[in-house]
Amino acid sequence: MLGEPSDYLGQPQGYLEGNLAEFPFAALVGALMGTGRTGRLLVRTPHLEGEVFLQNGQVIHARVRSGEKALEGEEALDLLVGLKRAPYRFEPEVLPPHTTLLGGLAVPARLAEAQVQWQGLSLPADWGYILRLPVKGGEVEIGPEALRVLAQVEGKRIAEVLLAPGALRLARILHTLLQMEALEAVPLVEVPPASLLVLPIYGPGSGVAFVDEGLYAEWARAIRHGFRLRLERLEALMEVRPRPNIPGRLGLLEEDLKRLRLRRGDKVEVVPEV
Repeated sequence: MLGEPSDYLGQPQGYLEGNLAEFPFAALVGALMGTGRTGRLLVRTPHLEGEVFLQNGQVIHARVRSGEKALEGEEALDLLVGLKRAPYRFEPEVLPPHTTLLGGLAVPARLAEAQVQWQGLSLPADWGYILRLPVKGGEVEIGPEALRVLAQVEGKRIAEVLLAPGALRLARILHTLLQMEALEAVPLVEVPPASLLVLPIYGPGSGVAFVDEGLYAEWARAIRHGFRLRLERLEALMEVRPRPNIPGRLGLLEEDLKRLRLRRGDKVEVVPEV
């Protein structure tokens, strides 16, 4: 059953589905509490799963997990408040495996406090992004705690880093490192290499490769982030631009042809890289 959350909160036996992009987590839990619901609120992204159990409008258990890592209780609520978008589903009358929260006014107060803190942070909405040191890094001065986090997060997803005790503290540190450009968050590119034939492009300049606009658009939709082009086995990383009417071709400027020792009709494998 799909629709606006307000359509279903008044139906005790009905399921509720939607997305946190339209109904933020803290407001959603507050609405379920206000209508005295009993059941499980399930929130899922590709990289983590959260569940919150209510009994007669009281939140009595919360858990977030990803793989073998998990958080329970108040810290699970803290983390879930930070999700900007994720499908959710409320399943009525589902009971918790155990209790980690006492209910009462402590839960809405905790949610409100966490929401204020998250509003001051700028993390990518997609917690599947990979954290890495900047490709072009400069010197920055960071404190000991941030330095310890920096040493441990490279190559990990944001969700994996945050799913640990002190989730809000870790989120603040990641925010600071990203703002200082001591760290960057990029999507994990899972696009297969394309085999293309070299096509000479006449004109001045270098360091730019051209692919057919259809292929470029396909990559852009899949990656949703700026990207460059890696020429496999040639150890070359180049700026990439779309060009009409060159399907199956890789356009290279004359200077790059000479540098890479390539000729018209040579076959190369290329893959986009953020």
